[in-house]
Amino acid sequence: MSSELRGADPDAAGLDEQALGRLSGKVSEDVKSGRYRAASFLVARGGMVGYRDHIGEVSPGRPARQDDIYLLMSLSKAFTAALVLRAVDEGRLGLDTRVADLVPGFGVRGKERVTVRHLLTHSGGTYSGFPPPPPLSMADAGDLGKNVQAVSGLPLAFTPGTQVVYNPWASYALLGQSLVNIDPRHRGFRQIAQDELFGPLGMDDTAFGLAVDEPRRVPVSVADTDGAVVQRAVFESLNTVMDDKAEHPAGGAFSTVDDVFRFAEALRRRGAGAGHRVMSQAMFDYAARNHTGDLRNGFWDFDCEARGIEPFPAKFTLLGGYVRGSGHHLTPFGHTASPRTFGAVGGGSTMWLVDPERDLTFVYCSAGFLEGLDHFVRLREVADLALAACVD
Repeated sequence: MSSELRGADPDAAGLDEQALGRLSGKVSEDVKSGRYRAASFLVARGGMVGYRDHIGEVSPGRPARQDDIYLLMSLSKAFTAALVLRAVDEGRLGLDTRVADLVPGFGVRGKERVTVRHLLTHSGGTYSGFPPPPPLSMADAGDLGKNVQAVSGLPLAFTPGTQVVYNPWASYALLGQSLVNIDPRHRGFRQIAQDELFGPLGMDDTAFGLAVDEPRRVPVSVADTDGAVVQRAVFESLNTVMDDKAEHPAGGAFSTVDDVFRFAEALRRRGAGAGHRVMSQAMFDYAARNHTGDLRNGFWDFDCEARGIEPFPAKFTLLGGYVRGSGHHLTPFGHTASPRTFGAVGGGSTMWLVDPERDLTFVYCSAGFLEGLDHFVRLREVADLALAACVD
């Protein structure tokens, strides 16, 4: 179990208790309506946790608890990105290093110019499907070597740097394999993450992969909003394929709300936490910017059309997630977040954000997968409620 976090009552942390009650009320209403099953979240300012709540049941008869361990889905990318940026700081690779020089067999079928930075920002033109690339199946989801081999054989989808299409799977698998291939100690990806990130930050309840029978593990479930039976089967198969041997750098990390906060706290402090520097301040400052300009995220084109949502800019950082930026558009970090707000999102279930202007951190994990941009809309709603709790 991880050590206790520094906490205070809402007022001492600079938070309005009535506003926080509205945040919990919104989550409670959504859970009661069946929108999803449960959520655990915390709100902090200046590194001091001023509020936390646990609402609903993560599975029938099992109430949400502070020490629940969630599959973080694509929030995991933030961990992988941090490890990559650390390696850049150490001179073991560069943002403009070609992936073909790191992963044997990748530089074919038009992919020769894809760089590390392209992979971090989903602008490399690599495979953008959710299940593992063909000919693999979900049973192969945790096999990093198989996934990288399959991705490497596929053709380029577009000229690197000209488009942004989110990669649920491929790009961060390649980044994880790159870290393995350049590691002087010849460690596997899971061990690299443990030694260089989770262990030093005191994230004792966090790992890539987790035993299926771990009693604190939250089952992946799907909120049946669209009757998507096939999607339900795909997502809920993660309850068995993401076991303690799985290595899935793009979406296979497990953690608690408190441990995700420990990681977010290191980035709030520009790359250092618990006496450990994850990356240099210079690297953090560069990485936390918008690295995709005004390009939209083509991954969401179909969902935008289906839900009547205006297309919105991708605004990917190099940190495995997004920056708020300016303008009125859909953002998981809330309309009212300051432009430099950054963080990461896990599809259907998880998020953390840091608003530097307000010195606010918000961590949110939920049970009951909410598909597509419905999840972004939900996160926008709860983020704005968390931000409304800030008082000077």
